[in-house]
Amino acid sequence: MIAGVGAFAGVVPASASVFELMFTGTGISGDLFLSLGSGSSPYTVTGVDAGSYVDLGGTMYTITGLTTYAGDDQKAYYPATTSTGYVDFPGISVSFGSGDALNLFSFSPTSYGALLQSQNPTGNPFAGGPYYAVTVTDAPLAPGVPELSTWAMLGLGFAGLAIVAASKRKSPIATLG
Repeated sequence: MIAGVGAFAGVVPASASVFELMFTGTGISGDLFLSLGSGSSPYTVTGVDAGSYVDLGGTMYTITGLTTYAGDDQKAYYPATTSTGYVDFPGISVSFGSGDALNLFSFSPTSYGALLQSQNPTGNPFAGGPYYAVTVTDAPLAPGVPELSTWAMLGLGFAGLAIVAASKRKSPIATLG
């Protein structure tokens, strides 16, 4: 079941929290909204957000979460020296349907595959069952929501500016005589 190969590009800032990753191949497609841990590359994928799905031959399945399948390491890489991000060979594994799992992995930063646990129980793309060659693209990052302390500091800053502006208006006007 070979469909095509591709890559995804993008820069993920250290403060990023959600990354949308879309994939498509013959008989398979999907959209993953991945929650990323903070820090620097490689980012640990900490969850899969609402709206994530896989479409197998026209049947849609909701992604229910991360899982362990095919030796995944749940990492996304975004080296500082390039704008191309990628997952590694162990890849990212998610669960869907009634106990099935999908592993999205790369042979290289430009060649991707997807394994289904129901079709390849060993999780080995070289033996034990088929894999799908998929094209992977990314979408712009959803901006992180500022923490409450950030909003508090912003409010204090505006309040301070208002106090300074108000105190300058109360200064007596000098008269020339």
